[in-house]
Amino acid sequence: MTHGKRRFPALLLLGSALTATLLSAAVGRAVMDATTECLVGFSGVPDTARNGGTVEASGTSSCTFNVGVCVNSATDTCAAAPLKRVKLAGNCKGRSSLKFSPSGTATTCGPTSGIVVKLKRRGKRAGKCKLVAIVSSSGRPRRVDRDVLTLRCNPGTASPCATATTCTPSGTVTCEPLVSDGQGIAGTYQMVAVQGPKLCQTNAQRNRFGPCSTEADCGGQQGVSQLCSVTPFATADGIVLPFPQGIQTIFTIAQEDPAPTCNHSACIACVNPDAVCAGIPGCGATPGQPAPGCLRNQCCQQPGFTIPTFTVPLLGGLCSRLDQYRCGFGVVNSSNPQTGDNEVTKTADTSDPGPDCEYGTADDPPHKPCNTGGSGEGNDLHGKVLRCVGNGVCDTPAGIHYRVAVPSLSTTWQDSQRTPQGQCPLGSTFDPDELIITQLVLNAEFSTAGATSSFADMSGDNCAVAGAGFTNFNKTGPFTLGSPPAAPQPYDSSTCQPGAVCSTAVAAGVALTGGGPLYDTGFTAVLTNGPMTRMPTQSCPCTEVKGCPE
Repeated sequence: MTHGKRRFPALLLLGSALTATLLSAAVGRAVMDATTECLVGFSGVPDTARNGGTVEASGTSSCTFNVGVCVNSATDTCAAAPLKRVKLAGNCKGRSSLKFSPSGTATTCGPTSGIVVKLKRRGKRAGKCKLVAIVSSSGRPRRVDRDVLTLRCNPGTASPCATATTCTPSGTVTCEPLVSDGQGIAGTYQMVAVQGPKLCQTNAQRNRFGPCSTEADCGGQQGVSQLCSVTPFATADGIVLPFPQGIQTIFTIAQEDPAPTCNHSACIACVNPDAVCAGIPGCGATPGQPAPGCLRNQCCQQPGFTIPTFTVPLLGGLCSRLDQYRCGFGVVNSSNPQTGDNEVTKTADTSDPGPDCEYGTADDPPHKPCNTGGSGEGNDLHGKVLRCVGNGVCDTPAGIHYRVAVPSLSTTWQDSQRTPQGQCPLGSTFDPDELIITQLVLNAEFSTAGATSSFADMSGDNCAVAGAGFTNFNKTGPFTLGSPPAAPQPYDSSTCQPGAVCSTAVAAGVALTGGGPLYDTGFTAVLTNGPMTRMPTQSCPCTEVKGCPE
């Protein structure tokens, strides 16, 4: 008989319909409008996929989506509230692992889980499923919020890298000079950071990385939140690090790349990378033997990228500095019309891939617990960062685009000479008798085309990140800084006003710190630069070093 075989799917459909009906009925008896839309939402998804959107990935048999649920992301039109247990509906397998019971009214996120979506027709057809998160307030009047997310797995290679650029510029391509001085393109140039406009930062639930003048523009409250920040700045674990003005980037182009590509290789010099870092003597005086709490104590004796010591507004005021520790590399594309493709995407996994830096091979070590404990994945420096350049289309808007990576050592400490107002004195150094807070090894890759970064489970062990992540409400990301705020330098830099921003470069990436307080963390940065100016030509005798984790 075939009736029994047909009856079971019918019961499943009936059950799903009944669940949807009950949820709809519950919503119908409660307030559900713009004043409740902040009560629940999915984490680990792009902003464009929130409130009914779709997240897509590719795989050979299935795709794993690392998602979670967060509650009480309050805005100026939606107040937080005490909530009942978060409910999950839909047809995605494993959705029950996302349930949790919030406490209080602070922004809270539940567990992140890898939701697996299988392909259909033996891997030839896309598969998809739907998640529905719903929560209601525990008090009166009863408020309800619901968020719907569709996960779609497409047949193909599981890689976030885009295909080759497909744009075809119209007309003849010309390589424009970086400076209109008649000396050609090859040479050494400098950019100096200037104060730029205010932008909503990573923690903003509204208008993230968009222009702002008040906290309300970012969904915050004046005097309560700090979401609207002056550029340049960086964020780590969602905390704003206000960069000072005067950041210098000196790069050298040894040889011009001819039209139509005009993609000139650039080098940021590092003289004597084995020198002891002059700005952090508290990390040890013997090269290669960092003091406890430090990851390294060697950096460039003469760096091409420099940033003055700046104040971090935490714990009464901390000092922080960034030291370049080896040569940086990149490109400057001066094609007109623009033929470059320089968006940077970085996807990280905290799991150790072994010496070959590849998952699924014979040297993969055993999986560790997905936590920050002594034997946890977050308590070591191992992991993998997959880097992709380009998004398949030519960079816009037109202008001189650049993409430069700066291998940097970030050190934050409590300085004994800080002012009563908590400000870090100009030129402060981390000394042996001072308390180190954290040290991160970064590869900040600044691009005028855009940047995206996230944590993802590339190893298949259901562990993408163990630590602070990008923010407390969305540890895995992705976070994207597009254009704007990213912007190239005009072909004619004389149109830039003196002291004003001439280009904006953005960066997004991760740091696997191997220890507290951050462990695995994500960062973003916005660098507002003045125009490129020519300097006496320097040599850059560097060899690019590639290796794990990136």
